[in-house]
Amino acid sequence: MSTITKPQIQQLQTICSGKFRNREERLEAISEMMGVEVNSITELNRLQADELIYFFNTGKTLDHSSWALFDKYNTQHKTVLSLCHQLGWVQEANPHFVDLQRLGGWLKSDRSPVKLPLKEMNRTELSKIIFALQNILKSNYK
Repeated sequence: MSTITKPQIQQLQTICSGKFRNREERLEAISEMMGVEVNSITELNRLQADELIYFFNTGKTLDHSSWALFDKYNTQHKTVLSLCHQLGWVQEANPHFVDLQRLGGWLKSDRSPVKLPLKEMNRTELSKIIFALQNILKSNYK
């Protein structure tokens, strides 16, 4: 994934300087929002930076669910959904349905081997996604 750009760094630092008292407080808040420890804004990638800028400017998180839209007739998509259920990536309010926001966020993240929306992936790319999700599932049961 591409690294954060200088204009993004400047924009984040400008936004954050008005919201946080110091660097430590800013990095702690960003780490909490991103779900990983961030020791410097330069560790972020472009997508993460865009999401933070959007959040700080609007107060809303980006909707990742469009990346997780699936074709109910595609067997590989069904396999992805099954793996999400097994991982517990389901909606809190309705556990019968996969949390598309979480799946879409994972597809956009550095942890995903293919950074494309589910519907835009070919068979080979979907196989990589399935393999990665299976490995996550295996690691959860070790």
